[in-house]
Amino acid sequence: MININNKNWDKLRLVDVQKLLSSTDDESFFFEFKSDEESPNKLVKEISALSNTYGGYIFIGVDDDKKISGCKKWTEQRIHTTIHDSISPVPNFDVKKFIYNGLVVLIIKVEEGSMPPYVTNSGKIYERVSSGSFPITDSGKLTQLYNKRHDQLIRTKEKIELTDIRIDAGYPNNLCGYLDLGFSVLFSEQTSFQKTFYVFDYSPIANYLITKCKDYSISRMGDSVFISINKVSCTRNSQTKVLLNNGIGNFLEIMYDGSVRSRIILTTNPNDDKVDITTTLTSREIFEDIYKMIFGKSIAKDFIYAQKYEKLIVVKQFSPFFNIPANIDSENAKALGSYLSEHRSKYGNNLIFEGNRVPKNDFFTIDKRWVSLRRIRYNTDNLVKELFSYEHGLLGFIDPLS
Repeated sequence: MININNKNWDKLRLVDVQKLLSSTDDESFFFEFKSDEESPNKLVKEISALSNTYGGYIFIGVDDDKKISGCKKWTEQRIHTTIHDSISPVPNFDVKKFIYNGLVVLIIKVEEGSMPPYVTNSGKIYERVSSGSFPITDSGKLTQLYNKRHDQLIRTKEKIELTDIRIDAGYPNNLCGYLDLGFSVLFSEQTSFQKTFYVFDYSPIANYLITKCKDYSISRMGDSVFISINKVSCTRNSQTKVLLNNGIGNFLEIMYDGSVRSRIILTTNPNDDKVDITTTLTSREIFEDIYKMIFGKSIAKDFIYAQKYEKLIVVKQFSPFFNIPANIDSENAKALGSYLSEHRSKYGNNLIFEGNRVPKNDFFTIDKRWVSLRRIRYNTDNLVKELFSYEHGLLGFIDPLS
């Protein structure tokens, strides 16, 4: 997609906007000018079309003759709400505000979408043709868009799915399974972490992990940071500790763009079928805290959407439980003990003998609409919680853990 006045989006200034508006060119393939009276439906049509083709810009508060008339009805918040509520999936866009002689001009930058088709809430799919936007009715063009989406899903799969643990003669006998979670995230602009990736200070994260883990490791490999917690100890023949195969560990990989791969290992004592799943809850909380420490409190503001999946791999049958030390007599301990007892009385023993993937195929999309439909307040804390949530979090227990 072209830049306005050959300037990168983050360096765009009012003078660049003025230069574009003073040119003799009319609306083109990449530019649309809209007054403050533009209806939401028409705006959504233009954004769908730009997302399904090569991207472009929409100027609100600028008439067809490129005269600045200003905005009062349209605001940045209204634009975000309209797009999130009216197009699926949510396109990659950003909004900038400029003031010229007291008049507000809003510019929406719409990127060419990687997950087309971008469908409006009226069920229509638009494309950009010359300087206009029109519904796509040609089946060949629709097929091209769906093929592009399929190719992107394959790239996402290769990016965030972890390689399964190799089971061979050296496989430790106290490893029962593992939980994998991954999501590929799209932000509206570069985060501070992306801009400072190679000089980022991890000291606060290390200080935090000291208080949470018995051991930890922080390392960088290429364009990813690996953080491991609570080193897994595996044995063979009940006695001999062994070097672990690749991928056996509790770790979080955070990629340069904010995407994530993580794994939590499920182990038991040799010759026992009980697995303490307290660590699945505490590990997830640690991963959430680390992610927020790295990307800051503006995650919800810059977030567009994430493609997410999780997978439970079971290599040996096991019974999950919550470890309640005998010397602990707290309300939480009593509640967990009661929870286990109530489950057994209602549903019998909880035995995990088969894994599963959520969703079964490909990924599901988390965006602002997804959060809203679940009546969850949209903020950074809740968004990160949803990104790191596990459908398998309670590993077979039926009732919610209050």
